[in-house]
Amino acid sequence: MTSSYERGNKAEKMAREWLQNKFNTTFSRRNLQIGWKSDGKPAMHNFDFVSEDGQMIAEVKSHRLTKSGNIPSGKISDTYKACLVLEKVTARKKFLILTDPKFYEVFTRYSDGKISKEIEITLYGGREVSEKSGDVKATLTPCKVEKSEKVDFDTFWSALTSWLSGKKRIVNWTVHSGEIGEGFDAVYISGNYVIVYPRSAVVQRTPKSDFKIMYENWDGYVAGLIPRSHFVNGPIARSRFTKYVISIIHQCLSGKHIT
Repeated sequence: MTSSYERGNKAEKMAREWLQNKFNTTFSRRNLQIGWKSDGKPAMHNFDFVSEDGQMIAEVKSHRLTKSGNIPSGKISDTYKACLVLEKVTARKKFLILTDPKFYEVFTRYSDGKISKEIEITLYGGREVSEKSGDVKATLTPCKVEKSEKVDFDTFWSALTSWLSGKKRIVNWTVHSGEIGEGFDAVYISGNYVIVYPRSAVVQRTPKSDFKIMYENWDGYVAGLIPRSHFVNGPIARSRFTKYVISIIHQCLSGKHIT
């Protein structure tokens, strides 16, 4: 199995090759000043990639979610630190390069509006991991995805109901346990509710209002800041359908059905 250290080294090598091909210049590690220490000496940071003219700077992170799908708070914090040093340095272009699609999805959603707009968050694609061989097999085709902006609920509801216009199989999911338990089917026909078909329970009509409350607090739930109990017994809401609503929203967003 590839260690995180080996994965980081491979990710760094691939990202450097991509940057050099894209901008037709060399990139290398370089210490740059990002501020001043209390003793008056310059505070330095060793950046992953700095262009030859010093006008393009990038940090790369190969973090992943946990095997159970939980949000890795330490890795989120480490990625924020990379953004912090990028904000402090002067450059024409600044990149945060992420290599795992699921981590990219979570971090871009959670960091929306919290980091400088000067930083371009880029997903480096064309990559698959073979756990048997312990090797990272990759093409040099980058997949740049623009920083996502969370859409308002009405837009989300329109997209969600369109997606569910045909019955979908939904995987039961929670932020703490990942994919767990028995899945269910869901479909939208009309009105202000989604019809849910559990395998071992009666058909349920899950109201639009429950989706609205969960969607508007989604970032806090995914980040582990708002427990599910807050939606079941208050103080945010009292809902009997959190199991269905959470799983449906997660599957819709993770499948990138919202544009």
